[in-house]
Amino acid sequence: MLEKLRERGIRVSLDAEPLLQNAGENLIDELVSIRKPFISRQDVDEAIARLGARKVEVIRSRERPAAAEHPPDLKVVHQLDVTGKSRTTGSVDDFVAYFRNRFQRMSKLLNSPSKYPTTTLADVKREVNQNVRAICLVYEKRDTKAGSILLEIEDMHGQFKAVVSRKNEKSYEKARQILKDDIISITGKVLEPFIIVEDIEWPDVPLIREEKCAENDLACAYISDIHFGSRHFLEKQFDRFVNWLNMKGNETELAGKVKYLIVAGDVVDGVGIYPNQEKDLTIKDVYKQYELFDNFVEMLPDYMEVIVSPGNHDAVRRAEPMPALDDTLVKSDVVKVGNPSTVVIEGIRHVIYHGTSMDSMISSVPGLSYNNPEKVSREYIKRRHLSPIYGGNLIVPERVDYLLLEDEPDVLHVGHVHKNGYLQYRGTHLINTGTFQDRTDFQIKQGHVPTPGVIGILETKTSVYKTIDFNGE
Repeated sequence: MLEKLRERGIRVSLDAEPLLQNAGENLIDELVSIRKPFISRQDVDEAIARLGARKVEVIRSRERPAAAEHPPDLKVVHQLDVTGKSRTTGSVDDFVAYFRNRFQRMSKLLNSPSKYPTTTLADVKREVNQNVRAICLVYEKRDTKAGSILLEIEDMHGQFKAVVSRKNEKSYEKARQILKDDIISITGKVLEPFIIVEDIEWPDVPLIREEKCAENDLACAYISDIHFGSRHFLEKQFDRFVNWLNMKGNETELAGKVKYLIVAGDVVDGVGIYPNQEKDLTIKDVYKQYELFDNFVEMLPDYMEVIVSPGNHDAVRRAEPMPALDDTLVKSDVVKVGNPSTVVIEGIRHVIYHGTSMDSMISSVPGLSYNNPEKVSREYIKRRHLSPIYGGNLIVPERVDYLLLEDEPDVLHVGHVHKNGYLQYRGTHLINTGTFQDRTDFQIKQGHVPTPGVIGILETKTSVYKTIDFNGE
């Protein structure tokens, strides 16, 4: 009977082998059904207990879950994914093309009606003593001796300066939120040397949007930052999550709705990501780290669709946008997409982004912190860009800006900071997922408090979002 397990690639611990020498078919079938690549003595003891209580018959007689009854409805928007399209050489022309593409597309998002005529910065001096509107990129921001904020701005035609007075409290508070390389719309009165700013606008999404719901009563599960190979990997919590997806545990009705599992990067801990990482690894071969992910996929129900995007710990280029994980790394049958990527699931438009720029955003925008990552996601939506500060994290100057959010997402799924968060903003679900890695020495030094072992679930028909904690027994 042991041979039946070995034929399926299932390994058995030495102390469990004696229990299986004369095992019957029902015990072997039960061990196969738990879909684990390695069977321990505890697994065998638990399987025997289940058989004694005749629970296996209950499991097998259960109706097929809702997710198994529906074919997948999933479309990758390939034109918004850099995978297979990177042609940049890092030349000056590439940088110029990148910023031109970004500015032109963002300008269309800002081109709403205004009470003032729109001017270019090349023509702005012709409008002295007039009120105007200008769409511009902020390339410098600093405080003046008088306490105002000075903006050095440019567009496709020229450069100019703008001043935001502290006396205009509303605009001054907005100006404090401005980032270098932000593309904004300003209105104000033109004086000879600068524009006195009256108001500031970001592209943002419409104030009122219809919430997108699907016809089928299914669910999406959201995870990130698994970090296979790390000595901090939380195996018990992860096993509980896998068992739950296989409807072995509480809330089986909800588990049975999960048709889609979306992984937003840092699938593995990687190798050589930071100095002396070797001491934090239990597996020092990156290919073997990805084998653990493939084993995980094999343990999932066969009706489930897995979408996986890379992060800064994965074996792709470190700069964004990142191409999808290579077939030599992830060999299982999953949908591999780049970072960022756009996927339409059951008619619901998802943007998946690992979130490397969260660090620069938190350090640059007043009021943001690692405790509330969903507020950073709100800034992404407000600015319609996933990495507004060029150089805040590594960005490849592609001739198309793949980090720009031209169409409003229904869901923005972000990871990276190991902290769960959720916010619904103007019709968009802002979902930040935690991790399956325990608190690292780096996080302790930085004061980060992660939320490991907690996953997010969005029900597609009702648009209800909830989290499930797998840290309990």
